[in-house]
Amino acid sequence: MVPVKSARQPDTLDIVFEYRNKDYGAYQLRRAYPRHLARALTIGLLLVTFGLILPGLLSAVSKAFPGAEAEAPTVIIGEIPPPAPDKMIVPPPKPVTPPPARPTQRFVPPVVLIDNEVPEEETTPVDVLIDSDKNIGKSNQDGDPEAPPTNEPDPSDFGPIVEYSPAPEDNKVYEFIDVNKMPAFPGGERELLIYLAKNIEYPAIARENNIQGTVALSFIVNKDGSISEVTVLKEIGGGCAKEAVRVVQGMPKWSPGEANGNPVKVRFVLPVRFQLQ
Repeated sequence: MVPVKSARQPDTLDIVFEYRNKDYGAYQLRRAYPRHLARALTIGLLLVTFGLILPGLLSAVSKAFPGAEAEAPTVIIGEIPPPAPDKMIVPPPKPVTPPPARPTQRFVPPVVLIDNEVPEEETTPVDVLIDSDKNIGKSNQDGDPEAPPTNEPDPSDFGPIVEYSPAPEDNKVYEFIDVNKMPAFPGGERELLIYLAKNIEYPAIARENNIQGTVALSFIVNKDGSISEVTVLKEIGGGCAKEAVRVVQGMPKWSPGEANGNPVKVRFVLPVRFQLQ
């Protein structure tokens, strides 16, 4: 008798595992995957269906058993009724008649103005105010001289006198990067070069030894434009630095430098070149 073969046709999984060990486990897992997937989808659909019909079941149960669920308190949003009126009726306050006011004389505070801008206004001389029995006020007003004084502020009282001490003198020496305006030689840089050329005498020692180069000087231009604290930064010898210091110390007053709109001391660096012709 010939054995009957399975009518199932080989699929892709059989082709993949044709020459492999089908008892190892991977073949069985892949073969059972469609069955597991169908079971998971069935369970998921049942859970979703149960979740959809659960509110209807709960509603039907609550209607069938009215006492099963406690009623929630009802909140009505609307206008709040006015409170009940008090039994005691408070009478309105009686009008109080103010006491008679004392007569006042208008006081004009002093204002500093230009002469041609002062308006013509009728004022009361100071001696008349002193001799008058009227109080000083903001306007002229008639009243009872025997009335008690009022608590209104005196318009002539300007408060305590505040004395302002002068600002301390600024003796700081500023660098060129800290000032708003640099000090300048009278006539500008061109006049400074002309002044140096006319007044510098080439030292004999430097001329005999053919000494040439640049002498660098540092000095301070004071608030009044005078020159002070001349210092040699670079020297080439032969008496050149001494000659440059002499000429710089005899300079006329400069235009002082400014910081924040005020004249200040500024340090200035000046190169003086010595060159034989």
